[in-house]
Amino acid sequence: MALVLSSCGGHEGNDKNKTQVVARVNGEEITVHQLNQVLRTMGPAAANNPAAASKNALESLVNQTIGVQEAKKQKLDREPAVLQAIESSSQRMLLDAYLSKSLQKTAAPTPAEVQAYYTAHPELFANRRLYVFNQLAAKAGKEDVASLSNKVAEVRKLEDYVSWLKEKGVEYNLATDAKPSEQLPMPLLANMQKLQPGDIGYLKANDGIVAVEILQTVQQPLSEAQARPFIERFLGRQKQMAAAQKLLTDLRSSAKIEYLGDYKPKQDAGKAGNTPQTESKTPIATQTPAADKTQDQENDSISQGLKGL
Repeated sequence: MALVLSSCGGHEGNDKNKTQVVARVNGEEITVHQLNQVLRTMGPAAANNPAAASKNALESLVNQTIGVQEAKKQKLDREPAVLQAIESSSQRMLLDAYLSKSLQKTAAPTPAEVQAYYTAHPELFANRRLYVFNQLAAKAGKEDVASLSNKVAEVRKLEDYVSWLKEKGVEYNLATDAKPSEQLPMPLLANMQKLQPGDIGYLKANDGIVAVEILQTVQQPLSEAQARPFIERFLGRQKQMAAAQKLLTDLRSSAKIEYLGDYKPKQDAGKAGNTPQTESKTPIATQTPAADKTQDQENDSISQGLKGL
């Protein structure tokens, strides 16, 4: 539960307003409402030590206020790039608020849906394991992906593969790790389910391969009752994402959208005498920075090892 401060006293008029102010910075007031907003972002940690949390939150607001005041003195708030960033942030917050309000009535997962998901994924629940393994990420360069994967398929021990990589001058990272089933990427988990201690498995990527050598597996099953909260949360998010996508699709269908310049659909661009442009098949409203980030992670998957995959 987040810590929330209340204003003190029951006075009217100016006295009541004064109780809302917790600090002044060069005459600019910081209110208890601003302080509460910061405390909410701190989560349960704030409730464990309310006094320290409140002090830290207030000092953070003081520093922020001082910095903003100096920025305004330099008229940075009038620069086009800053104004554009403020407008973009404002629009994102409005969209988030709209979606949050609109999705409040999204149906929760039913017991049958939870049971079906539990049954369909024994690797995550009934057959859940803790995997202890050596992880090796080798980057393509001096050897291409095909050569790297062919060689790892031949060896019986990962140390033999390491010797070959050193001989070829291939860049690689080797580490020992331990992860439960749910923390492994699904494509990798599907392969690791088939491996026994001492076995080696691998996955190809655009920039190399990731190989794993199983050292130990420990059975750590979850009953349906134990897994239910996690499944409900996961399926609930899926339903909200689907509902949000449908909501935006419906809004787009009734909106008047006109693409201009290079972004015109092919047929319109031809009429205007411009170079024809292919229209993106992905709705612009649903493209997010997260999608770009995911692509970047995939392109650099070997550098990040299993997390990248």
